[in-house]
Amino acid sequence: MTPANVTLRLVRPDDGEKHPGTTRHRRPSPRTLFQRRRKILIPLAIAWLVMAALAGVLLLTGTKPSTPFGDTAAVPGGLARISAIIPLETDGWVPATAADLLSSPVQPGAHRVRILLELTETDASGLAFRAADYSLSGLGARSTALWVDPAEQSGASVQATLVFEIPNQVIALVLDGPQGASLSLGTGHHSNS
Repeated sequence: MTPANVTLRLVRPDDGEKHPGTTRHRRPSPRTLFQRRRKILIPLAIAWLVMAALAGVLLLTGTKPSTPFGDTAAVPGGLARISAIIPLETDGWVPATAADLLSSPVQPGAHRVRILLELTETDASGLAFRAADYSLSGLGARSTALWVDPAEQSGASVQATLVFEIPNQVIALVLDGPQGASLSLGTGHHSNS
């Protein structure tokens, strides 16, 4: 039962009249194609700029090719050359002085090599060998020698022995020296195991 004096009025939300007590609900307008693309294009543009900057840095800082195995490279005061790379497991060599790092077991998938480095003086200022100036690269990070003889020496010529632990796989390894000298180790030293 409804009272006789009550009227029911239906109002459409889009009829333009203001009606007290009624609220108008609006549907969100669909995004335009440009707005949807902009949401994707901005991150893509940023990623592209970052990649372009990295490519530019890599191109501008290109690495100097290393000296082939057996050839000489300039070092302060003279020339350096790798005369031999000998896997330790093939010749049974042991250092004349105690070496704790060489007594530890070899890591799985690796072997140790002895690098014979010859340095010859060509400059009147003299030639100085410091083991700390030499490291191995090509492993993703620089690797220092496990054992070196001598640690430091000066003279007209220097014969140095450096022992490194390297992976068995054929990898382009380089002995880096002072002032950008780089000597390639070649691939003859890699083990079959």
